[in-house]
Formats: sequence, C-alpha cells, structure tokens
Amino acid sequence: MCGRYMIVNHQEISERFQLRQIPLGLFSTFNAAPSQGLPVVIEAEDGERELRLMRWGLVPRWRKGGQGKAPAPINARAETLLEKPMFRSLVGSKRCVVPANGFYEWRKEGGRKQPYLVRRKDGDLFGFAGLYDELPDGEGGSFTIITTTPNELVAPLHDRMPAILAPENEEEWLDRDISDPGIVGLLGSYPAEQMAAEPVSTAVNDVRNDGRELVSAKT
Repeated sequence: MCGRYMIVNHQEISERFQLRQIPLGLFSTFNAAPSQGLPVVIEAEDGERELRLMRWGLVPRWRKGGQGKAPAPINARAETLLEKPMFRSLVGSKRCVVPANGFYEWRKEGGRKQPYLVRRKDGDLFGFAGLYDELPDGEGGSFTIITTTPNELVAPLHDRMPAILAPENEEEWLDRDISDPGIVGLLGSYPAEQMAAEPVSTAVNDVRNDGRELVSAKT
C-alpha cells in the first residue's frame, strides 16, 4: 500500500506538470497522510491542466452528503480497478496524477518497524497514478492512489507500491478524451534501477511530526 509520502518541491510542480497556476494554500510536507488536503494534477473540462487540493481518501459523489460507514479508500489496486464499481466508474474520465518527492514503507528490523524513504535517484518528482471524484455543490474533491506489485527495490519492504507513471505516460493518463479501459495498462512497476531507498527517522511513524529532520537520519 501507500499510506505516507512527502511533497516538498512545489516550485518544480508547475514546470514539471505544465501548469499555469498554483493554488493558494499549497504547503510542503514531509509526512503527507490520509485525510489531509494534498495537491493533485487533473485535466479540467476545458482541456487545461489544473493543480487542486483534494482530500486523500476517496469519497464518491454518490455517497450521500459525502458520508457513510464505509471507509474512504486511500489506495486502489491496479489489478482490480475495472472490477470494483467505485473505481471502474472513474477510470474513464476522473484520473489524476499525485506529485510526490518520495514515499515511505516500513520493514520489521530488530523487533521494531523501520521506515524507509523511497525516491528517485535523480531527485525528480514522482507522478503517482490516482483516481478522484468531486462532491456535488462544490463540497470538494477527494482522491485515491493506485498501487501495483512492487519492483525488486520495494519488495523487501512491502508487497505493494504506488503505481508510478513514467513521465512520458502522464499526458495520456490525464487525457479526458481517452476513456478506453486499456489505459490501466500504464500501471506497471516503476524501474527499480531509477529508485533508491534509505532508512529514516522513526519519528515519521507519528502523523503529527513533520519537517526535514524526518528524512535526515535513521533514529
């Protein structure tokens, strides 16, 4: 799964994802967690790309008042997107890209769970594949991050990893004119040789903690 990540280089988002504007209220976080309002890239109805703050944890528009007993899924498995009604209905036109500088996974070491930060070796942003929906009457939007089978780097840490789009596939994923279910074929494992994983502070375990010190050392 993907349950925690970081997004800190907002200056790069505009150029990286060809955006005209960055919304107010955007903030950096080394410990992005479910239920927070976080930036996602979508293609609007006019064909322009937009960066919007949406809640992490998908609440479909058909859920009355955005409420319900069912949990808001933070992840969706790539292999079953077209089988589950909640996700299948969004694959055609409600796809998004979630910018991230890295994500965390945990491995049991010496009787405790040690967090690892996984990021690109070149320091560039990841583009996680996601799905989103917007509640009626302007009540806001929410999203889920798609996961897939792990590559050789992530497999020792977890049996799932975010579905990270190759930069050259991001345009196709965002294109609202593409409704072919075959688009899910883009959701493979990102090349392990382009990624690095390093142990970081266990302070990241607490969602209340944030700041560069979370990724500066193993403690």
